[in-house]
Order: sequence, then C-alpha cells, then structure tokens
Amino acid sequence: MTKTLGNMYTSTRSYKIFLYTLLLGFMACSAPPDKLLQALHAVDAKPLPAGHYVVIPNQGCEGCISTAEDFVKRNYTRFPQAKYIFTRVQSIKLLRIKLGNEVMNNSRVLIDSNNIIHYPEQGKDIYPMIITIKGNAIKGITYQSPGSDGLAELLRGQ
Repeated sequence: MTKTLGNMYTSTRSYKIFLYTLLLGFMACSAPPDKLLQALHAVDAKPLPAGHYVVIPNQGCEGCISTAEDFVKRNYTRFPQAKYIFTRVQSIKLLRIKLGNEVMNNSRVLIDSNNIIHYPEQGKDIYPMIITIKGNAIKGITYQSPGSDGLAELLRGQ
C-alpha cells in the first residue's frame, strides 16, 4: 500500500514538473513575438491586420539601412498593406532631409520616437526587419542584411 502511494506521488509530481516545463517552454517561445506585436500596436494607431511592417533602425549596417531608406522612398505608396517604422532615430530633422517631406508626412511612414520596438533576435538589431502580419499575429520575420534580402522577398510577395 505504501509503495503504491509512493509511486502515485512520484508519478503526479513528475507529471506536474512536465506540465510546468511545457508551459514555460510555450511562454518563452511566444513572449518575444507578443511583445513585438504590442510594440507595433503602440507605435501604429491603426495597426495592420495583415501585411508587412518594415522596421528600420537609425544605426547599424550602413549599406542595409541605406538600401531600406531608398526602398521606402521608391515604394512607400506602392504597397497599401505595408508600413515603414523608423526606430532609434537620433534626428528627425536629418531623417526628413534624407527621405523628403512627402515621404515623412505619409501615413504609412511612422517614427518609433520612444524606441519601444525591440528586436526578438539578439545581434539582428543592426538590420532592417521585415515583419509579416496575418490575422493580427506575427507570421514571419526576415531581415535586410548581407546574408538575407528581406526587401526583395517583400517585393516578390506583393
């Protein structure tokens, strides 16, 4: 009888540990996208239910950022389901000079003035990030980096 209760206690305890581990694993995997989605909603007063956000940092991979800025200038009106967010901007005045008033005044071009957007992957925050949204949830993240042409993927997807 004691042996059976002992086995039952060990079995229940193992089961609880397994469930807690599983729950923590799910929370750890889903936390960054949830925080990123919340940050996007905080920056964008009219969040996209589906489409793409292109997040462009002010500092980092110079060529990658210049490519993204040029992409915005050429395409900001082309894709109705895309918005462009500039983050870690040190000078809005200099950004306005680079992009022009028409681009900066467009409703699809946003400034993360409080720097609340944080990249989900360490070390990637020097690259422009392309976030795909479907059904009000993040479905994918790519980067404009030397090893990945996320903006070309965006063009192919449209």
